[in-house]
Amino acid sequence: MGKGLLIMVITLAIGAAIVVPLFDDMYKNPPPVTQIRTPPPPSGPPQTGGPTVIAILSGAAVQGSPNYDPDNAKVPIEGVGSEIVWDNHDTVPHTATSGTGADDPNKGKLFDTSIISPNDKSDNTKLEGVSEGDVIPYFCTIHPYMTSQLTIVAAGQGAQAGEAASGPTINILQGAAVQGSQDFDPDELTAKKGDVVNVINHDNVPHSVTSGTGADDPNKGKLFDTSIINGGESSKISLSEVDAGEHNYFCIVHPYMTGMLKVE
Repeated sequence: MGKGLLIMVITLAIGAAIVVPLFDDMYKNPPPVTQIRTPPPPSGPPQTGGPTVIAILSGAAVQGSPNYDPDNAKVPIEGVGSEIVWDNHDTVPHTATSGTGADDPNKGKLFDTSIISPNDKSDNTKLEGVSEGDVIPYFCTIHPYMTSQLTIVAAGQGAQAGEAASGPTINILQGAAVQGSQDFDPDELTAKKGDVVNVINHDNVPHSVTSGTGADDPNKGKLFDTSIINGGESSKISLSEVDAGEHNYFCIVHPYMTGMLKVE
């Protein structure tokens, strides 16, 4: 043990002999300090959200029937909703083509979806060279009496009820509260178990989408119920707990408004 202590004392003495003469220099000129910096995470692309969705309604090919919904969609100049998708709920093909009609020499110059097959959607359309406040007429080249328009608004001012919705959608049509009028579009929607269904109230009065055959159904609302959707607003229905099959629904405010949801 004595030899061990002697070795430790000798080692410390040698270290002191080396460090002490250099201490002043080390104090005046300390070694550089390495700083570890965490680089900021790379910025990803801006979130653009969903497109503005315009429904081509069932029966739109019949002259005088409601055709494009909303009839005057508000399209933001940039950001969420600045791209447009036309969703054809009809049983015949249609288009959405810029211009006032077949005789317009500038028809299709701003946009043209080309043919949209039944139950299909157009590609996303991005308008170029437009300004806030522009009102852009368009029509269907197959059925030129089908006309509508777009209004360009500031970023963040679009996305009205359903205009940025994607996925299976039930549209509550304008004027649906008038008994005998078209009410839900499509009248029979097919979706898959687990889907989230958008419900868009394009009318100016409240409505609902409530499972059941009517107000006297003892099981009404047990499968799904949007509750009251005010005019111009929207809601969603989750089908995660809804089994496959055909499920009737109606409007709790106007029970004569009925539809069918088919879950696969």
